[in-house]
Amino acid sequence: MSDSTGVLRAALVGCGGMGKGLAQRLESLSEFELVAGCDVADVAVQDFTKMFPKTSGYVDYARMLAEAKPDVVVIATNNTSHASLTIQAAEAGVHGVYCEKPMTTCMADGQAMVDACRKHGTALVVNHQRRLLPVFVTLRKLIDSGAIGKIELIRAGCAGDILSDGTHLVDTVRHLAGDAKWVFGQIYRQRPNPGEPHSQGYPVSGGWRYGHPVEDGAMAIIEFENGMRAELFTGRMQAKGRRYQDYEIFGTEGRIYRAGDAADPPLMMQTAQNPNWHPSPIESGDEDAIATSMRQFARMIWHGEDHPLSGDSALKDLEICMAIYESARLREKIELPLNQPRFPLEMLIEQGEM
Repeated sequence: MSDSTGVLRAALVGCGGMGKGLAQRLESLSEFELVAGCDVADVAVQDFTKMFPKTSGYVDYARMLAEAKPDVVVIATNNTSHASLTIQAAEAGVHGVYCEKPMTTCMADGQAMVDACRKHGTALVVNHQRRLLPVFVTLRKLIDSGAIGKIELIRAGCAGDILSDGTHLVDTVRHLAGDAKWVFGQIYRQRPNPGEPHSQGYPVSGGWRYGHPVEDGAMAIIEFENGMRAELFTGRMQAKGRRYQDYEIFGTEGRIYRAGDAADPPLMMQTAQNPNWHPSPIESGDEDAIATSMRQFARMIWHGEDHPLSGDSALKDLEICMAIYESARLREKIELPLNQPRFPLEMLIEQGEM
């Protein structure tokens, strides 16, 4: 659709909590018309069409693609289904796929998503929207300006597992530091009760979440091509008392601290000129980063504009996440690119180590 700026017909797959939130964004944006919703659970489809009465509801994905004829598909299903749904949409001729994070659960599937979309001319975006928040736009500009000298270390942490939550840490740190050179990681996973049902969301139960096994805690060191390092701590390895998505930036001439999502003020600084902690002004911008990303997604389809959350970018995030698991499996530092197509945590479980 590079020669058109017509309203994009959008279909949502996965009508649960996050799906409804994404659907509300689509309805609020003039670039899109929400026309359909699909879910394997009929009750979820019924609830969705009541909430969005102008849409058609489906439990059959292929039928929805054929009948609703969407220009774009927005995917908010379990992580293990992202690859197959993306590839099916690309093969059906949709112009764009907007996929919830994480991209998928192994490098083979992530690469297949990128390859299929490239083959069929389908724009692919993965919802690592946090880097678009004004606080992180500001943080990147402060780093680039040399406000705290040369950056030596970024330390970041969050609750949850590497794939479901740590993927945001990875993407945001990549936004601040660039491409990674090597990864060293460790994880631990308490053996679940075999009779405990597998969770499909949060909280975690049975050692599973969103269709795949998860660990209880993880930590990693990442070195980037520019020599900068990052330390990541997720789940039960995050320091007690720290908030969700907590970042510390250490420079040769100061520090910047973002004490989680609820931090007020959002950014605190120490500099050579002012060594006492003081708030940093935040770049003005839309706090609804998902809406910002979706608008850019429309321009990506219409005009071929680059998108910071493209499938290629998401594949680099996935590679770091998988390298953390692979480092824990092999007990080695992993030089990138990663040469492991499978999900290493599944391999550890198969080997009886977790």
